[in-house]
Amino acid sequence: MSRINIQGTIENIRSKSNVYTPIIEAIVNSIQSIIEKGNDNGKIEIILQRDKILEFDNSTPEIKSIEIRDNGLGFTQQNRDSFDTFYSELRKNIGGKGFGRFMFVKYFNNVRVESVFKDGNENFKLRKFRFGKQYEIIVDETIDDTKAVDSYSSLFLENLKEEHSFEKQIETISKRILERILIFFINDSFKCPTIIVKEADSSQNIILNDYLTGKNEIQLFSSKDFEIKNNGHSALFTAKIFKIFFPGSQKSKISLTGHNREVTESPLHKYVPEFEDDFYDESNGSKKNYIIKTYVLGDYLDSNVSTERETFDFHRDGSSIYFPYSQIEIETNAALITKEVFGTDVQIRTEKKSQRIRNYVNNSAPWHKVYLPDLEISRIAYNLKDEDIEVELQKVKFNKELQTRAEIKELLSDDNEDIDGNMAKAISKISEIGKSDLAHYVFNRKNVLEAFVKLLKRRDDGKGELEKDVHNLIFPMGRDSENTEYHEHNLWLIDERLVFSEYVASDKKISTKKDALGEPDLVVFDKKQSFRNGDNNFSNPITIFEFKRPKRENYKEEDDPILQIGNYLDKIRDGKYEMPEGLEQIKANDNTPVYAYVICDLTSKIHGFAKKHQLTLSPDQEGYFGFHNGYKMYVEIISFKKLLSDATLRNKIFFKKLQIE
Repeated sequence: MSRINIQGTIENIRSKSNVYTPIIEAIVNSIQSIIEKGNDNGKIEIILQRDKILEFDNSTPEIKSIEIRDNGLGFTQQNRDSFDTFYSELRKNIGGKGFGRFMFVKYFNNVRVESVFKDGNENFKLRKFRFGKQYEIIVDETIDDTKAVDSYSSLFLENLKEEHSFEKQIETISKRILERILIFFINDSFKCPTIIVKEADSSQNIILNDYLTGKNEIQLFSSKDFEIKNNGHSALFTAKIFKIFFPGSQKSKISLTGHNREVTESPLHKYVPEFEDDFYDESNGSKKNYIIKTYVLGDYLDSNVSTERETFDFHRDGSSIYFPYSQIEIETNAALITKEVFGTDVQIRTEKKSQRIRNYVNNSAPWHKVYLPDLEISRIAYNLKDEDIEVELQKVKFNKELQTRAEIKELLSDDNEDIDGNMAKAISKISEIGKSDLAHYVFNRKNVLEAFVKLLKRRDDGKGELEKDVHNLIFPMGRDSENTEYHEHNLWLIDERLVFSEYVASDKKISTKKDALGEPDLVVFDKKQSFRNGDNNFSNPITIFEFKRPKRENYKEEDDPILQIGNYLDKIRDGKYEMPEGLEQIKANDNTPVYAYVICDLTSKIHGFAKKHQLTLSPDQEGYFGFHNGYKMYVEIISFKKLLSDATLRNKIFFKKLQIE
């Protein structure tokens, strides 16, 4: 007799099987045995045997062994010899691979069989044997007389291996099994046996058939045939679409089957995003959620299922001359069939998703309106967050920019005859992208103004916000224009001309001279911030700002902001600061135009400082202005209220054009 390396065979199983695989194989074998017997009252019992636990332990014990019992034909000599044959072809015409039995010993330490069958003389005999672990499939076989009056088979899967486990609840186990064999329950060629999952102590049992009949928790909703043509080939498939009313975290899926076994499954929302969430049936004022499961059947699948029935021989993505249809291609067609069946529900969800995107654009990103027509709604996930929508719109923007660049490059080639007309189209697209970027910039300004309003309000403790908060809003602390783009700061709040200043330093030293160390640098809030336009020439203006904390009132004489700016200016004129590169001193003399701005709330002390320096009260009484002869600089004091009001007024027309105000 030939020998088989059983352990080596098991170790070489590379399928995506799980602890339920041997159970499914056993059930399918039982169904086939019942069909062979021609028994219209077939019954299969899956009996769960749990581990023993201590008396005071109230936890649910683990399942360690399972018996699968059926009233089929039993282990006749033919069936016994088939079981003992590696890759038996006895049931090849109905999908038997002669390999599934090895899944028993992959997951369980001991496997044995007890079966009553009719011998050649029509007498009932009792056959018992164990599944070998070394070189023989059947060991310790005995055949005895029996008083049994009908055939049956019991497969004992004993002592589940330590690295595996089942769910503890019998209902969960029942549903897991049912999903894998559901296709048998709606097979038109035979009557599905009664299949029962039960506890060994008879404390609980669940009839799987009831999920489709009495409980009505699984409904065959639709069955549709479809054809796929590719590379001169054609194949027919059937999609059987179920509504499954199982609560939990499951998602709607597509399952490809081979010989009535579920082989692969993929999320439906991978192909149609609207299937990501559960659906609901409403009746008598109550909702009941369900998922959708589409089973795909076909000769092409039956012919190409792997030996372990856990995958297919054809490719997952991409066809070939040997396998004209890929898994993704079949699943895509099945998904479209399912989408058609649930057309109304899908359309409602698509509109909801579309409205969700429009709301985001209208309320948070109006600059993206121009890209909405190019957004492929059908390909976007259903449960979107704002950041997900932004990413999708950015993809459209990026692709349009690439396309526009490619078109312009082509238009500039010498062999293009209609360059004028096509160039106008390309420029139009560039203008669209530019408008989008401008809209984004303006919308951000509105958000900044709203944030500025909050910063100017009193806190719960009655004090104003800290200097650093206003500082960072206008220009990031510790940064300068060398590492800060114009769109990363908000100097426009003060003056639009400052947006593109040549050099800006905020709370950051720009000098490395030893005699400059320890001096107040170009910092905001009680210190200084300086802006230099153009090259380092005496004629180029310098602008210095002094910010004070909102709501601040306790000023000392040394806190006079005009004197602080003046002292700082004197040090610049004395050559104590260098340009950022350190190549030369900052050039400034008495003829260099200098503009000094103080941004603060107008308190009595600030009014006093302004009068001391002979500044003029502005007509709106929200600030002071004048020329300081001593320091030779133009000075302007601006209240926070005026700063906010003027900045809002300058941008109001843009907000109106964008319809965000």
